[in-house]
Amino acid sequence: MVILAPDIYKNDNRYIFKSCIHYQIKKWGKDMKSKIVGILVCMMLLTTFLTVATNDDKGELIKISHTELNKSSFDDDVPIWENEDLWEYDIDTCQIQVNMSGQFMGLDLSMDNFILKVEGTTATSYQMSVSGRIKGTLKYDDGAGTTINGSLFFTSIFGSLLMRQTDLAVEETIITIRGIALLTEHPLPLSFPIPFPATITVKTVHTTPRPILDFPLFDGKSGILPETFMSVNIKLESIVLKILHIFIADIPEEIILDTEMDVPVLQYSATAEEVTVKAGIYDAYNIVFFEGLFGSIYYAPVAGNVVKVEANMDVPDQLMVAFNGELKNTNYLP
Repeated sequence: MVILAPDIYKNDNRYIFKSCIHYQIKKWGKDMKSKIVGILVCMMLLTTFLTVATNDDKGELIKISHTELNKSSFDDDVPIWENEDLWEYDIDTCQIQVNMSGQFMGLDLSMDNFILKVEGTTATSYQMSVSGRIKGTLKYDDGAGTTINGSLFFTSIFGSLLMRQTDLAVEETIITIRGIALLTEHPLPLSFPIPFPATITVKTVHTTPRPILDFPLFDGKSGILPETFMSVNIKLESIVLKILHIFIADIPEEIILDTEMDVPVLQYSATAEEVTVKAGIYDAYNIVFFEGLFGSIYYAPVAGNVVKVEANMDVPDQLMVAFNGELKNTNYLP
């Protein structure tokens, strides 16, 4: 573990951020599995926390006009959610490219109607569900002549989260991605595309849950979110693997990966801004991390959740992440 001196941290956040990224990449280079884990977990965390509208008499969603301004006071504590509260997002861009040790993996995805919903509560936590549809393409090149290219069809994401009521920190997640990848380029000696049905289940448990939003929020607030750790379990299942295992014993029937990850320190600052999304126009907090090097998220108190995410990270010839999503509808009432 590296300990950074406070004066260095304060004077050059960009240097420290880049150092953290290169340190993480160096660790990834030791083990390709770790790279895959990092990618999946980053995607999961971004999509599951992408987190205007009002209810009509029947409790249905009503989309608010883009010209309607939703006002709120800028000194806001943790929102209080109720059962059946939901937030619907469109995620236009989710791109991830990893290029290390001669290997390349790329995902170019989008998600329609991604919904985060309160299903129930415990004494201390919200029981949440997530669901949505995924489409896009995937690429892989092992650098030794094996390439895989394909497109996703009939692919959905669903699962559950446990979020702490006091600060909206994610405690546990179980996320499943299920669908078919039509492989147009593959290592098998066949001249036609191969459908590859698969189910990927990602489970995480946070040792010390850490929120992304540091409540209470106010204009000009800045601070540091501490390092934390989480355990990750990933399981890939496919009928194709089971069939291949019958003929080739070295091919596993399913792929299971258990590991632990550290979630690094995050430096942030919050600024009061007006933001326009598909759900309407909001007074919100633009929360940037490491002076914008990692992008920003917009939290609107009137919506009770995140209304927009813009995340970008580029380490030339090694790692690229781009993520953009925004609120489409909600039935939350403050």
